[in-house]
Amino acid sequence: MPKTTLVFAALLIALGVGAFSMSSSRTALLPAYVGIALAVLASLSLAFERTRKHLMHVAAVVALLGALAPAAALAIRAAAMSPLALGVNVGMLLLSGTVLALMVRSFIAARRAAAPTA
Repeated sequence: MPKTTLVFAALLIALGVGAFSMSSSRTALLPAYVGIALAVLASLSLAFERTRKHLMHVAAVVALLGALAPAAALAIRAAAMSPLALGVNVGMLLLSGTVLALMVRSFIAARRAAAPTA
């Protein structure tokens, strides 16, 4: 799961940097900040095998926050957003939500694999 998280982190960083290059607004970098946090956590989990479980759970919280922020913004003021802001928020929601869903699925599979059979 850390390698998959790194891929989604790179996509979020690219989304944020691309949006910033088009708008020069610092708030356009929000997806990049979430991507950087995910990249750091995924890299640390690859480097430190014993703490991988904990680091990936923290990464899941970051992904959850990365999905909730644009969802709230879209719910509150989607009609007033510029097309670029709307696209960035939808992209961040989709990327963060997808990586979160993949993480949850991975956590469930790991729990089932570790459960003793009766």
